[in-house]
Amino acid sequence: MKYKLDFNERADSLPDWLNDFQINTEEMWKYPVKSEVESLIAKKFNSSRDNIFLSNGGDESIELLFKLCKLNDFSILLPLPAFSQYTHNLSVWNVENTMLPSLENLEIDLQAVEDNLKKDQWLVITRPNNPTGEYISNELLKFIIETAGKAGAYVFVDEAYIEFCSEEEPINFSLQYDNVVCLRTFSKAYGLAGARLGYLTGCASLISEFRNIAMPFNVSRPNLQLAKAALQHEDETRIYCRNIIQNRETVFEFLKTRNIKVLPGQGNFLLIKPGKMKKKLLVSYLKKNDIAIKDNVIDLPDWVRITIPQNIDKLLECLKTVFKPNILGFDMDGVLIDTSQSYDSCISETVLFFTQVQIQQSDITRVREQGGFNNDWDLCEQLIKERGFKTDYQLIVEKFQQLYNGDINRAGLKEKEQRLLHTSTLDLCFNSYYTSAIITGRPRDEAISGVEMLEINPDYVISADDVSEQKPSPEGLEKIKSKLENSRMWFCGDTVDDMQAGTAANCVCIGIGSNKENMYQAGADIVLENINQIKELL
Repeated sequence: MKYKLDFNERADSLPDWLNDFQINTEEMWKYPVKSEVESLIAKKFNSSRDNIFLSNGGDESIELLFKLCKLNDFSILLPLPAFSQYTHNLSVWNVENTMLPSLENLEIDLQAVEDNLKKDQWLVITRPNNPTGEYISNELLKFIIETAGKAGAYVFVDEAYIEFCSEEEPINFSLQYDNVVCLRTFSKAYGLAGARLGYLTGCASLISEFRNIAMPFNVSRPNLQLAKAALQHEDETRIYCRNIIQNRETVFEFLKTRNIKVLPGQGNFLLIKPGKMKKKLLVSYLKKNDIAIKDNVIDLPDWVRITIPQNIDKLLECLKTVFKPNILGFDMDGVLIDTSQSYDSCISETVLFFTQVQIQQSDITRVREQGGFNNDWDLCEQLIKERGFKTDYQLIVEKFQQLYNGDINRAGLKEKEQRLLHTSTLDLCFNSYYTSAIITGRPRDEAISGVEMLEINPDYVISADDVSEQKPSPEGLEKIKSKLENSRMWFCGDTVDDMQAGTAANCVCIGIGSNKENMYQAGADIVLENINQIKELL
């Protein structure tokens, strides 16, 4: 199942009542009449239909606000950060405006709001705010409204996410003051974003101003039927909202335990700042698991916004895999050990021996990047074939191993191998906190000698002799994952085959080296220059 957690919709479930809902087409030939639904909403607030305006989604109400300002030479006071529809309409309608930067913690600067209020101005207050989730309390909102009234200003209170508030019972002040309208929507809590239904509440004189500049018949008959049905199932909506609130708190608490910066939002979403590298890792891994999140939050490039679904099991498991892995897996060659003077030299010399042709490092890299040549013997055979020669595979293996291990006449090229792993990285990755594993294309004896050279003690070593299929097959990685009941694995490798194997095993895939483009195409979630940068992720 795909989870669309980037637009704050009801992401993974329809309201139960929709399963039995059927559109009545009997009077579809008539223009729509909103009076019945507006009366139902009025009843909900113990008010009159004159206090209600039903709109084509909340977006129409927002646009009407700007249209009203343009027609009457009113200005807009907009605290930031703000929902993109407000900044969009500022550019479309070219309304005089003042945008107030947020405080450092992204909260609305209420002192700046108070200082900038003036006559014939509409102040926009969104609670809970999008994208931060900040909630302005009843007490503070009342103070703002009264302060605006003294200045001759109006307040547009956007409460699209108000049903998800758990701090207090929100008060709809638009029915108590004559300088306020309040926006509500059927898109979020009611799960009808596709129907485009919203409404305004306020004193009759203000509501009539919005109604008079709206398009006639702005809400269709089918959508009116949906709105009526939704209002008749308020109990189900409340249960859903309580579930989202509980899930929001669960995700929030997990992120806090991992020292991930997350704002204590009151909407059906959370805004988090995981750090530049972790953001890249998170967005990529979630995408591979069919979870879309908002990673391009306007004016907040380091943040991501995640809508909270009704079933959080998959999201939470993915978050744990990214932020709390319990297995760290490593390819050996090119990741932990520099083999450019050993294995790569063996390849060059083996090909030279059988073809009398000197190859370049670029030839080795080119074939590796094709994928499917994780085994250096296979790579040698391919390079030999490319040069028009055919050689018995076993003879290739024997020559390669002779060069690598050496003999009485010549030291083996394995003596030139260099450790890439810094001591601090070793101490972090190979400790009791993580289950550590080596998954390598080396034969068993060479894998063990590599471990000894590195002076590490991994919990598991999977060599070429331990699998029926080498990478890009995920067999070796899945063997490791099967060791733990709730396995959450990161895998670090330097080749296309490594990234394909890691992706197939649903690991967080960390590429190592300069071959970034190909590794990203093969499934890398992030590519580091060297293995020691993993400390920044852990």
